[in-house]
Amino acid sequence: MQALVVRLTAAVFALYGLAFVLAPAALARWITGSAPTASPGMIDLRATYGGMSVAVGILLFRLASRPSTVPLGLVGVVLLMLGMAAGGLYGMLVDGSPSTLMLVCLGLELAVAALAIRLLRSTPTARF
Repeated sequence: MQALVVRLTAAVFALYGLAFVLAPAALARWITGSAPTASPGMIDLRATYGGMSVAVGILLFRLASRPSTVPLGLVGVVLLMLGMAAGGLYGMLVDGSPSTLMLVCLGLELAVAALAIRLLRSTPTARF
């Protein structure tokens, strides 16, 4: 179950990143309702949301590939999910008016973090 959670999270990051590399404007409009109109903004979407998310997915896949590194992968999942949730929640409080999709993502991030923490706590060699 632990490796599965890390692998599923890895797949989501890798697919999300690949989608942003290939179609950044379409994804930005779907998620936020708008997209950059200048090339530097599109490049940044491809690099940050695309390339970095693909790299995170690959890293998590690597961590899930060995039983000895699965707990570290779960720690990564917790940190990623809580970091994204905290940033999103702060944005919602400061900027207001989150979309329904953003609220769903916040709920998923918190649920996956809670599941990963639960799995870590059930591992005798790894504590969180």
